[in-house]
Amino acid sequence: MADYSQFEAGTKSGIHADTTRIRKHDELIGKALKRRSSSICCFVVSLMLAVGVSIILKSFIPAVVFGLASAFFLWRLWGTGVSENYMKEVYEEGLLVPGLVVNTQPLTIMAIANMVAYDGVPVVNACRKLVVKELDGAKKELYEKIPCSCFFCYDGGSYHLNFEPHPLFWGTDSQQEISEALQQAETDNKQNPQDEWEVLKRIARQYPTLADGEMILLDENYAPFGRKKYYESRYKPLNLDTAQDEYRNILQRSSEITEKEDEGIPFLEQEIPGKDVYNRMIALACRFDVYKYISSHCELGHFVNSEHPGLFTYIGDPVDFLKEFHDSGIALDEGEYPLIYEKYLITTKGCYNEDKKLQPWDKVNFSIRFTVLNGMQLFMNETKIAEFKGQFEDTGRMESLSDPEQEMELHKEAVRIIEFLRELKLDFSGRIL
Repeated sequence: MADYSQFEAGTKSGIHADTTRIRKHDELIGKALKRRSSSICCFVVSLMLAVGVSIILKSFIPAVVFGLASAFFLWRLWGTGVSENYMKEVYEEGLLVPGLVVNTQPLTIMAIANMVAYDGVPVVNACRKLVVKELDGAKKELYEKIPCSCFFCYDGGSYHLNFEPHPLFWGTDSQQEISEALQQAETDNKQNPQDEWEVLKRIARQYPTLADGEMILLDENYAPFGRKKYYESRYKPLNLDTAQDEYRNILQRSSEITEKEDEGIPFLEQEIPGKDVYNRMIALACRFDVYKYISSHCELGHFVNSEHPGLFTYIGDPVDFLKEFHDSGIALDEGEYPLIYEKYLITTKGCYNEDKKLQPWDKVNFSIRFTVLNGMQLFMNETKIAEFKGQFEDTGRMESLSDPEQEMELHKEAVRIIEFLRELKLDFSGRIL
């Protein structure tokens, strides 16, 4: 059985665990106990066969084979032990977390826990789905609050690999203790940026096909960014489009920038055609913290099947940008200004495709996909128009992160870029799309 106990819980359940009840009702520990029983049977049978073959057949090789098999089951027997102390620790020393009945047929609980192993890193929460056969003592009604105790499995890095929620109803029949634990969970929940009971409802509705044991990873703003099975070390980044509404609510601020917010924004000072347009673009990039992507110099000009340090814009290199644009032969209307030039030219009116025909903003949609080595591919209407490297503020820190953590940072960068482009689209289209 995996060791989930190497951590110190901030808030514990406060219940007095009943090991007899745990053996009877805890379905997670029950699986380990069943594996132990099967290992005992297999060990005994393999050992008897090894001894019997050596005596009856007087053959060395078959006896060794069965002997090795018995050794394997003995090893598995040792690894699946569940002591009385461990059972009590799961409920008395584990972290108290919110759980919620999110389905009644089959009976399904979803629990949420903070996955941070060491302070100083962005908060990552995880919602784990748990399908159970029975929950003795609970009402088993939809959206019933089920306090859980959990241990975490740590496998290196700044975050726990997974967590295993155990409903308190499996550990005690004391309704008073469970009620007090629920009250404590409610008190803790008031300190969270969002109501985690509502987060559980939302995630359950948003991911109805989540399998038993699967987890949805959430960033510090409770926006989903990854999905994985509890035993997997790496997560699958969620399609940015599926989480777009969540991030939009989180990242989008007021369109009016205050004087205080203006401070430090590198606006263009020289009087040039389109100065106001480019300064609007700079302001948006700073709001979404992607200015580094539009100000990076691209020595190779627009997209030519190679990674750039960022998007090719007038802001990054006005001389080369205007030369590339002039050489394209695209004629702009009066009052139309070029913004970004990759495979296609993006202007204040929309995007010119490879046939140099204008796609108006209401026909333009952006998306991002990831490359193997911390890169991003920008797509417009399912056509790749740019490929560039992640521009992380602290490259040294990125190199020290585990692969899942690097994927997480890359995903956040991609979200900011998508929201910047969407806001650019809204700003210049003049209407909400």
